[in-house]
Amino acid sequence: MQQLVFTVTNSLNHDQRMIRICSSLVAAGYGVELVGVHNEEVLQPKPYAQKRLSTGFKKGPGFYAVYQLRLFFYLLFVKTDLLCCIDLDTILPVWLAAKLRGKKMVYDAHEYFSQQKRSSPGRRCTRFGIG
Repeated sequence: MQQLVFTVTNSLNHDQRMIRICSSLVAAGYGVELVGVHNEEVLQPKPYAQKRLSTGFKKGPGFYAVYQLRLFFYLLFVKTDLLCCIDLDTILPVWLAAKLRGKKMVYDAHEYFSQQKRSSPGRRCTRFGIG
């Protein structure tokens, strides 16, 4: 069974898009782990593995710096066949870990962060398939 790791910087309980993607991949026979940020919420059980990393910050540059560093070291040692970063905020640690480990990497962007206005819903710019 192929092992897939997805990385996000938001709540694992409320990201309906990632819940749908990860659950579908588990139903298709993949081993899936979703890695996100630790917050005060109780983690809801899902059909896939979930990992939350603490940062000590809730937002700002310190949050991103600590999360990316912790994520990079986590990804260096997690058992996986493919690493997938969701949006630009996790691309650097995923790319570095994939390069160093010789693993495949997928970048899935559903918004243009640099061009997105707060009121716009965002635009899908890439799709990925695993097979």
